[in-house]
Amino acid sequence: MIKALIIGSNRDSIVKAQCEPFTYSRKQLVQQLNLKVQYFPAQTFTDIAQVCKQHESEIVFLLPYWRENPLEAEQIMKSIREDHPHRKLILIDPFAQASTKYFNLLPYVDRFLKRQRYKNIEDYKQHYIGGSQFTDFVARKWNYNFEGWYVGSDVPSGYEHRIQLGWSLGTAKRFKKALFQPQFNWFKPKKTLDIFCRLSLGSDTKKEWYYEYRQAAVDALLPLASDYKIAASGGFVGSSLVPQRQYLQEIKSSRIVFSPFGWGESCWRDFEAICYNCLLVKPSMAHLDIHPNLFIEGETYVPVAWDFSDLTEKCQYYLDNPQEANRIIKNARQAYENYFKNHEFVNLIQQLMV
Repeated sequence: MIKALIIGSNRDSIVKAQCEPFTYSRKQLVQQLNLKVQYFPAQTFTDIAQVCKQHESEIVFLLPYWRENPLEAEQIMKSIREDHPHRKLILIDPFAQASTKYFNLLPYVDRFLKRQRYKNIEDYKQHYIGGSQFTDFVARKWNYNFEGWYVGSDVPSGYEHRIQLGWSLGTAKRFKKALFQPQFNWFKPKKTLDIFCRLSLGSDTKKEWYYEYRQAAVDALLPLASDYKIAASGGFVGSSLVPQRQYLQEIKSSRIVFSPFGWGESCWRDFEAICYNCLLVKPSMAHLDIHPNLFIEGETYVPVAWDFSDLTEKCQYYLDNPQEANRIIKNARQAYENYFKNHEFVNLIQQLMV
């Protein structure tokens, strides 16, 4: 039996979601890979190092907290590597962006997993305003002031190949459950809304570029409001967000879900849209690889320009052509279901173990 450890922060729902596939795939991991996985919470890199010393294993999956200092993390990762030079270390990067602050750790890990990764690995050698292609675009297009905000780091030369594709938030247990619930007609909410776009705008005490971009996304739907039923608004965390129950009821009742980028490109909303039989409309994801791959343009989602210039046109087209919309909705749901049916998470872990 091959022993693996998952060691990392349990401070937020994202880390929890990244761990969940190991739990619901436990049986397949043993049967297919002879792999037994054990989880240990550890809030800092120092804590992670302690667990590594206390427990033997052939493989360690590391889930650090995103607020850790990269330079301090590098010294600790170096010691972890030196203590166990032959142990396979797989770091699951905590940053939502395709970029990260932790590329300085590449020399000390065997795999550096991104939940979404640039298709062209050469893009990681570029320097972007804000640290990513997305932030660079909005800074140049709309003149947003990033005021030192930056999520990026240099890739040490020769280590680019270690940046590999991991698994997205779409692997969370709640999405698997929603996809395979019995689809009785009397349980299906009627599609009484045309377009859904409820967004968090971040903190009301510090209105960063994130606020400006997402408010612009809500505003881009205004030309459609006179002809279609739209549930769209922006709210601040802790004060003006719609209640979760209302959020879910509205998304289930919507024909189209418009899901602009957040801190990173993919969001919980992307997967909610597919689970609840909505047409996903989203800024183009063509620059990224993501697992499961539910972002095939014109087949599983509808891409729009990053500046929303064709948003109203595309929403109108698919609202006026429901057969085309239904084709894409069915494709997306089928692709999503197949991901779980075919145990693609286990197949990915098998590739990472080589």
